[in-house]
Amino acid sequence: MKKTLITLSIAGLCALPLATQVGTYKETSVSNGGTISGTINFKGKDLPPKTYTISKDNDVCGTGERKIDFVRVKDGHLLDTIVYLEKVKEGKPFPADVGDVGDVGDVGDVGDVGDVGDVGDAIIDQKGCEFKPFLQAMKNKDVLDAVNDDPILHNIHTYELIRGDAKGPKKTVMNISQPKPGSVKTTIKLKKGPAMKIASVSSAS
Repeated sequence: MKKTLITLSIAGLCALPLATQVGTYKETSVSNGGTISGTINFKGKDLPPKTYTISKDNDVCGTGERKIDFVRVKDGHLLDTIVYLEKVKEGKPFPADVGDVGDVGDVGDVGDVGDVGDVGDAIIDQKGCEFKPFLQAMKNKDVLDAVNDDPILHNIHTYELIRGDAKGPKKTVMNISQPKPGSVKTTIKLKKGPAMKIASVSSAS
């Protein structure tokens, strides 16, 4: 079963976009900095989830159909969203929990990304042919730990989104096989885009 994903605020099919800070960022002390807080509101028509037939590796991936809600909305708030500043060359160190798996997108809030996982690294876990978490933030040049909990081989393919959206130009970051089961650790180095999408193809061979 092939899984793709979309972008920062529009999540993808069983996958995970990663927001990163591209370019050189200098960490320094800041005495007059500020904070950003709030909610992301949604306007327009909330489309129903798309339905996909599970047609491969049914013993592991399941049978029947899988519904994927690409744009999740709750009580007028857009979920699965990350807010970040562009073209910031220096400032405070990144929070220690950036990259941890947390409750991003649960209620559309802008804030803490959670407290699970290795400090400074992003971790994605593929189980039942589905990536979790759905959305995550990480620093550029940090290590992505892609875990395969399935007893089949997965090929993981990541793309740098040059414009930050999935419909725009993209460039392959890595295209490697995941052990069955096992994990692959890779340093993510994006050069132009602020986000990355992940796709995976499963194989029983």
